[in-house]
Amino acid sequence: MKTKLLFLLLSFYSYAQIPAYYSSIDFTQTGNALKTQLAGLITTTHTTQLPYTATTTDVWDALQACDKNPLNSAQVLLIYGYNDVDAIYKNDRLDDVTNICSTLCPTGAWNREHCYALSLGTPALVTSSAGPGTDAHHIRAADVTFNADRGNRLYADGEGDAGPVGIYWYPGDEWKGDIARMMMYMYVRYNTRCLATNVGSGTTSYNADMPDIFLEWNEEDPVSDFERIRNNTLQSIQGNRNPFIDNPYLATRIWGGPQAPDTWNTLSCTTTTTWNGTSWSNGIPNKDVKAVFSGDYTSIGDLTACSLTIIGTAQVVLQSNHTFTIVRDVNVATTASFIIQNNANLIQINHVANSGIVTLLKESAQILRLDYTAWSTPVNNQNLLAFSPQTLTNRFYEYVTSGTTPATAYSSVNPAVNSFIGAKGYLIRAPNNWSSIVASSFLGNFSGIPNNDEYFPSINLGFNLLGNPYPATLQASHFIGLNRTVETVYFWTHTAQAVGGIYPVNNYASFTKLGGVAAAAGGQIPDGTIKAGQGFYVYSSENTTAWFHNALRYDLKNTQFFKSENSTEKNIFRLNLTDSNKAYNQILIGYIPEATNGFDIGIDGKAFETQNTMLYTLIDNKEYVIEGRSEFENNDVVPLGLKILTPGTYSIAIENVDGLFKTQDVFIKDKYNNSIHDVKQTPYSFSTQDGIFTDRFEVVYKNTLANEDFVNENNITVYTTANGITITATENIKEITIFDVLGRKLYHNDKVNDKEMIVSKLTATNQALLVKTTLTNGQTITKKVICVIY
Repeated sequence: MKTKLLFLLLSFYSYAQIPAYYSSIDFTQTGNALKTQLAGLITTTHTTQLPYTATTTDVWDALQACDKNPLNSAQVLLIYGYNDVDAIYKNDRLDDVTNICSTLCPTGAWNREHCYALSLGTPALVTSSAGPGTDAHHIRAADVTFNADRGNRLYADGEGDAGPVGIYWYPGDEWKGDIARMMMYMYVRYNTRCLATNVGSGTTSYNADMPDIFLEWNEEDPVSDFERIRNNTLQSIQGNRNPFIDNPYLATRIWGGPQAPDTWNTLSCTTTTTWNGTSWSNGIPNKDVKAVFSGDYTSIGDLTACSLTIIGTAQVVLQSNHTFTIVRDVNVATTASFIIQNNANLIQINHVANSGIVTLLKESAQILRLDYTAWSTPVNNQNLLAFSPQTLTNRFYEYVTSGTTPATAYSSVNPAVNSFIGAKGYLIRAPNNWSSIVASSFLGNFSGIPNNDEYFPSINLGFNLLGNPYPATLQASHFIGLNRTVETVYFWTHTAQAVGGIYPVNNYASFTKLGGVAAAAGGQIPDGTIKAGQGFYVYSSENTTAWFHNALRYDLKNTQFFKSENSTEKNIFRLNLTDSNKAYNQILIGYIPEATNGFDIGIDGKAFETQNTMLYTLIDNKEYVIEGRSEFENNDVVPLGLKILTPGTYSIAIENVDGLFKTQDVFIKDKYNNSIHDVKQTPYSFSTQDGIFTDRFEVVYKNTLANEDFVNENNITVYTTANGITITATENIKEITIFDVLGRKLYHNDKVNDKEMIVSKLTATNQALLVKTTLTNGQTITKKVICVIY
């Protein structure tokens, strides 16, 4: 398999003014008038129409030039590709420039994908002569097999990696914006010959000429540096440009829909309305109208404006659960104030500079004096010590990815002389005057210019501590989809305090695109939202750079650093590992079409902590707490691993189920005693020695021991008398084995052949014992009993 090299998507490039290429366009126009002008421009400048295959410069040459990986000119980026780690060529993101499928078709070769499928044109596009079928603005390098899989399927909305969505095709989170802008170009350049509605499925609620998905993808997936470089290269080859790559906001101007960022920051905000303390001078603002506050204002709901300016001594308060959505910049006079309360969101569309100081308040979870919280700044130049002045100065930490123990992974940072760095997380202990008995929230107070840049923090192979750089909530699933090396997002939850510097149970909740698991059994399950001011950990599959941009900001109101899960139904269930005193950890198993039964990046989640007692699934003999699997079949078998530090009695129990598992049985198969237990009915209790066990437990969905004589567990009775332990059943008993809680065998009889048995002469006294009863039908049931000597 080829060595993986992730292309780093660096998206932000701002023209100082509208480029000269567009000097003939009247950008005060909108709708069809603007579309017609752009159509004329990209048609008249299309001076070279490429042949599909020729001895002169052709489409092959164009793709080998414009689809190059900017980090390695010997490679091309493959549309729809998403994984260079596994052994599957089809889903590769990178290939050698020369590995083309032309006269010969080498293994894993690439060919030319018509993103606007030839057969969907009206009439169908052709490659035998120059025209829309040979326009390289919509032809991309693609794996041969993936190209064939897509065929002429219409595009449809989805989530995650590229692949079929029923009869349609989802291009993948990384590529959907590219596809949208190519389809817009094709419609503007060739009009009815290449209708966007012929290639995109779904509704056209924003504009009858443009499918909603293309307008939404254009906003959700910003233009990457690769697209811009490609656009420049194609202009040098064909003569024309794709205007929607140069400025995605042009699509909003023509067809409406979600507000895409205005790269030039010059095409909006021509009207102003001013709040004087009691009313607006020119009506309530909207995305095309500037909002100026000259008087005090406390939000009464959400507000949208083209820009936001606070002047004089005006005091503006954005209350909890309210959102300001600002297209352009935020400016606060030095004599004015802008307070963003806990759980409020400031969303901005364009990446432009803000000015003036805002105050953002954020409550932590309930903490005690020795608890830590992972924080990140939503404002510029926030000093660490000023943020938490009562925290001991040696209790501010950054995470060192090369560290392998708590002592080496966390490095103390001097808070007096250091400020937060945008998109970087810091672990900060509670103030030293905090209660060590009664937990309460710490109110973080951030003060500075609100962040509105794009951020590209370096991340290394392994675990990294990042942070939300914006004064608004982010969606973790979209962050994972954007950053292809990020496997899992983790949230520090201070489930339990350290004892002698060691945390006795897992403290990290985990989240992938499949869902989340609580840090400890019965704990709060993350829904994948990353709040303003929140630090979080990620696991990266290689050394690279992460990407944060404004389209990750969402209008999501959350009252704490975790909230109850509220997502679409999925075929998933969660299992907890506990004993009588502690809740250890939780795992998630789910079935989705995008997953395989091997490792899937962004779906399967590694365990963050593996030194404690834990339950896990096994993928390539590694510990995972989230596992996605392919389409469900009731004969599937999921191997489980178990790590035990202290011998004793433990339980595996269902936390919750969703989707098909509301009706589907879930069993724990214990191969050590040949039993199968329905954990949807009752938890499965078992005794064990300490150690690591990867061959004992499996999750199965059929009771292979069941038959017509299957006995309900309640029909087996185990109790103590003066004569010993009595076991009775409604069916004949074949075998009885008795263990103590340390897993030591105290008694065994495999020739019972009766419905009742009394076991006497046990040396154990006044302690819990486990009685495993095997019936003649093969069914095994284990029950706990207290052995008392009368």
